[in-house]
Amino acid sequence: MAYTIIKAKRIVSGDGLDIQEGYLVLKDGLVEKVADMDDGEVKSLFAQEDTEIIIEDDMTIVPGMLDIHTHGAMGVDFIDVDEEKMKIVGQRFLMEGVTGFCASTMVLIREKEKELLKKFGDLPELNAPRWLGVHLEGPHMNEKFHAMMDPRYLRKPSVEELVENVELTNHRLRMITMAPELEGAKEFIEACVEQDVVVMLAHSNATSKQTTEALMWGVSGFTHLYNAMSQHTHRNPGMVTAALLDDNTFKELIVDGYHIDEDVIKLTYKVLGKDQIILITDAMPGKGLGDGEYEFGKLPCIIKDNKAFEKTSGRIAGSTLGMNDAMRNVMAFTGCSLSDAVSMACVNPAKLLRLDDRYGSLSKGKIADFVMMDDQMNVFATYIDARCVYRKSYE
Repeated sequence: MAYTIIKAKRIVSGDGLDIQEGYLVLKDGLVEKVADMDDGEVKSLFAQEDTEIIIEDDMTIVPGMLDIHTHGAMGVDFIDVDEEKMKIVGQRFLMEGVTGFCASTMVLIREKEKELLKKFGDLPELNAPRWLGVHLEGPHMNEKFHAMMDPRYLRKPSVEELVENVELTNHRLRMITMAPELEGAKEFIEACVEQDVVVMLAHSNATSKQTTEALMWGVSGFTHLYNAMSQHTHRNPGMVTAALLDDNTFKELIVDGYHIDEDVIKLTYKVLGKDQIILITDAMPGKGLGDGEYEFGKLPCIIKDNKAFEKTSGRIAGSTLGMNDAMRNVMAFTGCSLSDAVSMACVNPAKLLRLDDRYGSLSKGKIADFVMMDDQMNVFATYIDARCVYRKSYE
């Protein structure tokens, strides 16, 4: 098959390259090379008659973003799914540069949860964007930090239930968020490791010491750090303390400016650096529809000025953030480079899900999922398997 060469204003590869004016070379749906303008090998390809040349002199190319924690968009809630609804959500995600996502659930009564997981298991493979699997947020949570989750359906970890869930999803259960202080947590986490399910911690009142102990059982990271967990205080250090002390796990951050204060985001980046942070949206179903009233997990919610709240309690109800917004914000709040933002939005989530052999960077041999953006992080085109699956309309 012929080569495709895309000339761009800037290419940030995710594996260390940040080239001003360069080429992205593609072949057979894979990345062949990222090169600067003086690369002789690329110049020789221009002479081949069947080489496709695309000029995007105003665009910056970055790897496709992976949103591993989102509850839906465009009126679709991932507690009620079918193929058509997944496609509706997917079109919205492509507009913000997302090439892969995990569908996050809410806490449900067990029978309803089983029905939902079976629906996920019966879904066909979805690739525009890529559906990477299910993120089961709960039901193994501390009632004190249930947040938007229905406390009536919280329950202790069960290895038997875990195995059944893996089977119901046809082995598409990718990730679980839980509280490690619950009875049976150690055995459950160890079983997750055996089942190749990523374990994240949140919705927890664990102490720092309890959390640190749990990390040794096979935990991979922390869900929406700071939110719905015991905090870092100087006499009673909690889960946040343990997360900031640990160098071997990933930490999700919702960088919208109201889930976490800007200064705290700046401090967190200073402590953890680019290699431990994962940007997420934790988006709610009303995302993409503007101000109005919507349901999230069957609860009435209000979106006003891009902020989502539960109607009755006033509690924050997820976000309306896009992944490109998260990248823009983390750069503005911390002063970090675009390359660092790419690590947080693309590279690290691929590593967490153990998919970095295929996705997350524009390294040779990896699948050609990438995004074209302007300097303000507005997405103009999204590519999957080297095919353009979204292009912004200029009408």
